[in-house]
Amino acid sequence: MAGEHRTLRAFTLSEEEEELAEHAALTSPQNGSSSHRQQAVFNIDLDSFDDDDALLNWEQYEGMTRVRCCGIDCTPLTRRFRPPQWWHSYTKRQRRCILGVGIALAVLLAVLIAVIAVAAIRGGSRSMGDVRTGDIPAPPASPEAGQAGAPAADPGQGKSEGQAVGGPTGSTGGGSQDAAAGEGGPGSRKPAPGGQAAPMEGGGGQLCSWAQYRLPSAVVPLYYNLTLNVTMAAPFPVAGEVAIAVNVTQDTHCVVLHGAEMEVEEVRLGGSNGQIGKVTARPEREQLILEFSEALPRQGAMLWLSFRYNLRVGLAGFYRSTYTLADGKQRSLATTQFEAAAARLAFPCFDEPAFKAVFDVEVIAPAPLTVLSNSLPRGVHEHEANKQAGTRTWHFKPTPHMSTYLVCVIVGEFASTSQLVKAGAAGSVNVSVWGTPDRVKNLQYAADSAAAILPAYQAALGVPYPLEKLDLVAIPDFSAGAMENWGVVTYREEALLASPSSSLLDLRYVTQVVAHELAHQWFGNLVTMHWWSELWLNEGFASYWEYVGATAAHADYGYFATFYSENVPRALFLDSKRASHALSLDPAAVNSVEMIESMFDSISYQKGAAVLRMLRAWANRSNKQMPLPTFETVPGATPKQDALLAGLGQYLQQHQYHVTQAVDLWAMLSGPLGFDVPKAMLSWTYQQGYPVVTAQVDKNLRVWLLQAPFSLAGIGQCDPSTAWWIPVSFQTSDDPGRLQWAELSSCSSEKPLVTLRSDSSWVKINAGQYGYYRVRYSLSNGTWSALAGAARSPAPAGSGADMALSGADVAGLIEDAYALAEAGEEPIVHFLDLLLALRSRPAGDFEPWATALPYIYKLERLLPCSTEWKAWVGDSLIRPYLKQNPGNTAGGGNRTGSGSNPAAAQLLFSFFPDGASVPAANQTIGYRLLRPAILKAGGLFTQELQVQAINLLQSLEPPEGQPGGSNTPLPDNTIEPDIRSAVYASAARNGYWEIYNTLTEMYKAATDIDEKMRCLLALGYAPGGSNILATLQLALSGDVRAQDMRAVIVTTASSAGRDALNLTWGWLGDNFDALLAKLGGDFEAAKALATTIERVGSLFAEQQQQAAVDAMLARFKGQRVDPGHAARAKESIAANARWLEQHGQQACAWIKLQPAAASLTVDEGRTG
Repeated sequence: MAGEHRTLRAFTLSEEEEELAEHAALTSPQNGSSSHRQQAVFNIDLDSFDDDDALLNWEQYEGMTRVRCCGIDCTPLTRRFRPPQWWHSYTKRQRRCILGVGIALAVLLAVLIAVIAVAAIRGGSRSMGDVRTGDIPAPPASPEAGQAGAPAADPGQGKSEGQAVGGPTGSTGGGSQDAAAGEGGPGSRKPAPGGQAAPMEGGGGQLCSWAQYRLPSAVVPLYYNLTLNVTMAAPFPVAGEVAIAVNVTQDTHCVVLHGAEMEVEEVRLGGSNGQIGKVTARPEREQLILEFSEALPRQGAMLWLSFRYNLRVGLAGFYRSTYTLADGKQRSLATTQFEAAAARLAFPCFDEPAFKAVFDVEVIAPAPLTVLSNSLPRGVHEHEANKQAGTRTWHFKPTPHMSTYLVCVIVGEFASTSQLVKAGAAGSVNVSVWGTPDRVKNLQYAADSAAAILPAYQAALGVPYPLEKLDLVAIPDFSAGAMENWGVVTYREEALLASPSSSLLDLRYVTQVVAHELAHQWFGNLVTMHWWSELWLNEGFASYWEYVGATAAHADYGYFATFYSENVPRALFLDSKRASHALSLDPAAVNSVEMIESMFDSISYQKGAAVLRMLRAWANRSNKQMPLPTFETVPGATPKQDALLAGLGQYLQQHQYHVTQAVDLWAMLSGPLGFDVPKAMLSWTYQQGYPVVTAQVDKNLRVWLLQAPFSLAGIGQCDPSTAWWIPVSFQTSDDPGRLQWAELSSCSSEKPLVTLRSDSSWVKINAGQYGYYRVRYSLSNGTWSALAGAARSPAPAGSGADMALSGADVAGLIEDAYALAEAGEEPIVHFLDLLLALRSRPAGDFEPWATALPYIYKLERLLPCSTEWKAWVGDSLIRPYLKQNPGNTAGGGNRTGSGSNPAAAQLLFSFFPDGASVPAANQTIGYRLLRPAILKAGGLFTQELQVQAINLLQSLEPPEGQPGGSNTPLPDNTIEPDIRSAVYASAARNGYWEIYNTLTEMYKAATDIDEKMRCLLALGYAPGGSNILATLQLALSGDVRAQDMRAVIVTTASSAGRDALNLTWGWLGDNFDALLAKLGGDFEAAKALATTIERVGSLFAEQQQQAAVDAMLARFKGQRVDPGHAARAKESIAANARWLEQHGQQACAWIKLQPAAASLTVDEGRTG
């Protein structure tokens, strides 16, 4: 059959050709016509095929020519888009070639367009707010599963409670970074419905009607491009655009984020030229709901918003601060304060700590001004538009992944000093301190401190500072002491500036605040608490580490020596109230801005610091390389020497750029510390309050320990399931100088702590005051009396100590004795007996006096025998202490000079440099700290020292016959800076109008901020109705900044005599609206005023005043304030009333039984 061989498919038929062949060969001509198609196709000879050949019948062929998609017949659709007839004139190979070339050209064109677009965005003339998606870095690798930067899932908050989780749940010990929707959230500054978020399994439509405090996790920010155009002329408008690259974890066409008190002009999806969306404001929750016609893409989604507002008047968000230079002209600067929930007042954002992202900031500002932000500027340009407007555009480098509350922008006229510090990943960091131009001479001290602290932290933690620069900026108007914005820390001027008029206390304060904020660069910025319910992970660490950093900067200033008095009493007092809280709370309980703000208290700060110090002391109890207290007094401890430092370094490295919870911290410390830290720290972390440890001595002189919860209402019952793990340090008279340790983790000790040698032996529990708990001693063996005697006694020879008990131990005894009496558990005589020991303490023993003096001043207000109390304090405490033998400043009894000794007439402390019995060369840091405290008390309780202070102050008045007034310059101030506050307060207490007027003029004339504050606060000590009201009115006037007004009011209420409290309370009520307006009229203002009302109200001792506190706080119409203000104030009032009822008469009777002391002789005529 040669010649009949055929090829079934000589070429491939197109779909159209198949159809033509089908009609030509398988159908008959219509109307009997013999006409047929063009013969260019082919002939099919049906007779040449048999059944074995693949000849198709009609049904088979019909099925082959149909196109199906997902089970749906799409043939009609595909046939509707057939190529034109000419396309089939090419062979299939030719068509493939044409298609390939076309696709390649299209791809090349797309790439070129993308490159041009990215280049345009990266350039100086890029459109405001569009995200440079090509610059978005991948989030840092997380040690856990889940989306980096997304909110962490809260422990115990599962879907059964209506919470949707946007990712796999991390282990409780691993610091999950998973997105968790539906937790209670930061909420509103005004009342709003609460509750947990609803489950989101049903789709993204719920976001369009979102009604929860916390943001959902369906949309997570990755990168912000923020542009702010700031005009520094009235009305100080700000025009902004922000583009936010987001990760979408759930199908949704709505997005929920924060934004408040601004006009949002336009919203788009995909950039400034993208799809227009609709924005709905939810002002009660400070949220914006963005709605688009199409669902957001899962990858590469970008939100773009334009907005505008004016710089705020208050002290939160993006606000305006004013100051006056020497030329008398007022200047303005713009600055931000975003913690805790105020970034939303400056730009639309996901304003929760766990929503970490990169921030690319651009600021357009008037050309002469300086702009500071978190990163270094990568360029400062004057584009054509800038030249026309007289502005410059500052382009800043992208930040690390960080939370919104750490973003900072400052615009103003500044002077600075800088130095290069050996620190950071690159080996050097530029540290600069900035202030307004008139403060240029006051910047160096802070710069030197920061330059020492930054590398010390890096060495101690083993983790480099991650930024290229560190700016410290003094702001004239600032609500907090300072704010740790990453790379650009902001401060009140008094917390950063130092001058020749700065006292030792001023310099120590500056160093500590600098160290506190620099500690945050690791604890809070690099690793952040997952939600404000565990704020102590930020603030507790910074409050402890500030002592480490300050010691590194100025080891000779003895920072840890004052840790107890500066931290522990404040924390213990608040923590003994029912209105207190645990270190770590259920996140759902912190579900509004007022609840968030209430976390910024002595629990998160001072208790957090004290608990960390307790843990570190226990961890180093047997450390031979860095024994106690060496690691606190000598700077330079490293992770190799200190197990806690090693554990903290691992914690920071493991969780850097992410958020954590307390469980992550404790789990990380278990290995380096060598014991079950999570178990030990469980009660300290999640349980409110603290224990009191009772020491009982049995008939065999064995010491047994018991623990129970302590509160202002008394000692409770110990529950074995909630007992604290307590590291117990102790010292005995049988083994002086030896610090011993034990543990108590049950309600009572299973074996004796120690066996004493004799009936006269004593044991001091919590020796060194490293523990965060109180101690009570059983009355059966007279331990209280024995310890009071030890507090007055010199140490045994050869012990290496001056006194039998350290200053910290005496301070702890005084603190515990007063608190136990206040709770109704002990008589007040223990406290009073311990006060007598003060006059025997060494000249440099600051801690006992620093702890006792606040209670001495408090009893002046409380006791019905106030006059007798003042006389007893002056005669039996101050005068005997000042008359100590000048040759023996170690203490050891009430010794006075005599006879031929030329120093006999000299005092231990004097207002004059050469008037003290202790030579300048022998004046330790403790002496210098104690000197102003004793002289101030002497000026308030003894007439002799008050007269001396008046004479000193009068030496600063204009010469007689020269007119006074604000335009008359005062003589140079020759009073030593260390004692000026004591001189001013002592003189003001006299009440003379001339003295009051002098202090007022000094306040108005002062240019150094520390001198200004001394004069201002001294006015609060002036008694008499006219003086008190004059001081309060001055605080409300324009002469006093809003940030300083609260301190003046509280000082006046507590220090200007017995009539001052009622006068101040009445004045608060009369001027409520004016005070709120001066503070800014917003939520921050309401919080500040409510805090002032709480502090003043807490001074009352009459139960009926509780209703007055409620009534005053009820006046915040339209503003929601933390209910804790009223609760805490009322608990204080109840405690004061109870103390007065139980101990008032007893204390007065005790005072009458005390022998009179000799008067004090001083040279009152000296004028400095």
